[in-house]
Amino acid sequence: MKLLALETSTENCSVALKNNEKIVFRSISAAQKHAEMILPMIDEVLKEAKVSKDELDGIVLSTGPGSFTGVRIAASTAQGIALALDKKVALVTSLKALAIEALSNTQTTPDYIVSSIDARMGEVYLAVYKLDENRYLTLLDEERVLKPVDAVNKVKELVNGSNNLIGAGTGIAIINEASTDGDIAVLESIADFPKAQYILTEGQRKFETGDIVEAQDALPLYVRNEVTWKKVSEQH
Repeated sequence: MKLLALETSTENCSVALKNNEKIVFRSISAAQKHAEMILPMIDEVLKEAKVSKDELDGIVLSTGPGSFTGVRIAASTAQGIALALDKKVALVTSLKALAIEALSNTQTTPDYIVSSIDARMGEVYLAVYKLDENRYLTLLDEERVLKPVDAVNKVKELVNGSNNLIGAGTGIAIINEASTDGDIAVLESIADFPKAQYILTEGQRKFETGDIVEAQDALPLYVRNEVTWKKVSEQH
């Protein structure tokens, strides 16, 4: 399967292409330059993988949460390519991308992975995943944006007293700082920013199970309720 993955929800901009078993990717930390970088990066991975856009089986989009501008850039790019090529899109959150990366980079077998991104304005984005016997990650509760102290309490609630957990993302340091009572273990952040290459396998699984959407429904995940996004057909 040939899949193109896009991730721009943080200051890191990344693109990856899966050509059957081969993965080619580009990942650059360049805040506020995602819009000018993403299309050339797509061209680079297609050229390196010797795959044309017409050969793609679909798009894998990291939906966020993260920077509002960043998640819009990836979503609009995914929508445009998918519409032009009449392809479907698999959606994976940036928080799950972090969890997958952390799991890929650890030598341990944690019970839980805590993913968190600095949401600015004194808040963090948070998701907690439980690892099953097949090393599949299941989201507990839902993705949230919380004050750091509330994030500490939510982690404590969801991990049910376990200390066998690892962290991922820029929000972990903030959560650690807010954890003053020692009720949760200090988490080491094994992954810094979500990256496109880590959502390709999950994206392929979604294509194989039919858990995919039409191009116009490839929408960002903001978590903050007051933010709205229009589909391509609704934009002027």
